[in-house]
Amino acid sequence: MERSLRDEMAEARAVQAGGNIGRARTCARRAAGMALRDALGIGPGLQTYASTFIEGLRKLSQDDNYPSKVRDAAARLTDRSKPDRTSASANPVRDAEIIIQHFGLDLFC
Repeated sequence: MERSLRDEMAEARAVQAGGNIGRARTCARRAAGMALRDALGIGPGLQTYASTFIEGLRKLSQDDNYPSKVRDAAARLTDRSKPDRTSASANPVRDAEIIIQHFGLDLFC
C-alpha cells in the first residue's frame, strides 16, 4: 500500500524527534517529492517536471522560478550525507514543510 504525504510527514516528525535525522530526511524527501508530484507532475507517466522525486527536488533546488527559501530547502534535502553522517539538512521536517507549504499542500500533512 502506498504511503501518503501525511504518513511520510508523521513518520519524519516522529523519527526526527527521536534523533534519527537520516530516516527523517528520507521521509521528508518523499513527502516533498509527493508535493512536487501533485503540483508539477513527477513520476512514471507524469514526467512534466521530473521523472523521480529526488530528480524533482534537485531540479527545484536550481529553478529560479521559485523563491530562494524553497530552492534552499530542496537543496538541503538532496544534499548527500557526509562520511560523519551529517547533512546540510539539520531539520528535514522543516525543509519539507517549506516546500509543501509553497505548493499549498500543507493541509495534507
